[in-house]
Amino acid sequence: MTSAAPFLLSAGIDWPADQSTPRWSLRADDGTRADQLLEPGTRCSFTVQPGRWCLGHTRVADATVWSHIGCPDGAPAERGTQCGSCFARDDARHMHDFHRSGIAPAGLRAYLAKPQWLYVATFAQGASKIGTAGEGNKWRRLAQQGAVIATYVALAADGRVVRVLEDLVTERLGLGQAVRASAKTVGLTDPGQGGPSPSGVYDAGSLATMHRTQVERVHALLAEDPAATGLDVEPVDEDFTPSALAGPLLKAWNDGDLHPYPGWLSASSHGFTVEAVLGQTLGVRLDGSERLYAADASVLKGRRVVPGEHSTAVPVAQDSLF
Repeated sequence: MTSAAPFLLSAGIDWPADQSTPRWSLRADDGTRADQLLEPGTRCSFTVQPGRWCLGHTRVADATVWSHIGCPDGAPAERGTQCGSCFARDDARHMHDFHRSGIAPAGLRAYLAKPQWLYVATFAQGASKIGTAGEGNKWRRLAQQGAVIATYVALAADGRVVRVLEDLVTERLGLGQAVRASAKTVGLTDPGQGGPSPSGVYDAGSLATMHRTQVERVHALLAEDPAATGLDVEPVDEDFTPSALAGPLLKAWNDGDLHPYPGWLSASSHGFTVEAVLGQTLGVRLDGSERLYAADASVLKGRRVVPGEHSTAVPVAQDSLF
């Protein structure tokens, strides 16, 4: 491969609202879509070029119409996955501070005027978080997050109220509002990353018990805390079911038979077959091995990749133990 080879800009794994088949979101240099469906048996083979590049910005026309605009300058990323110019143009960036600042463009105000959901999501390493989602993004949001278990706990009158409540849960109960993407993948394969568990190990049963405890703590706050009871909020208890595509990953995790992908997807060349997808984590098979490996595809966001014929080497030291 040479630096002149045609590249595709990776924007991560995108889940549809019905949680059916996710896509690896890819764009050619001219902005045309070149997405790859991530069905079981899909072959992914590519080289990652150096650097991280801007993924553009979002315009919100009204409560239901959001549009993505690619970076007009093809600039390097400066703030996460955006250049400074696209960050300044991004309507959605006002969303998480609107309840404090009151600042938002008209289209985003229309979106935030609609009812919004509050959820508790729990991940394989035992970390739980509190988060929000709009009605049209309700199930897609949790699929994107890669939660092992999640429950919607409240329906708020609008986007301001739900974020006031989100901050209150963080303040009163200590539930954070973010879990690092890399930790979600590592927690599936490394028992030492178990966090709150004294043994550092979770399975489906113990994780479900811990998740339910967090849900009940939030429900108690909604019912008893004066700062919450005064808000226009309806308590709910509605569980999320991960996509069937996550099944092989979750089974291997629960059985203690899921292995970390050898190396990082953010550099070098890779080639594997996709068998499962959970959020931004791929469950993959390597040529010549029957084991299932968990690869953190979130690191590909903003990366330029060049399709080609490659094969990730099986970790010889690990396989020789079996």
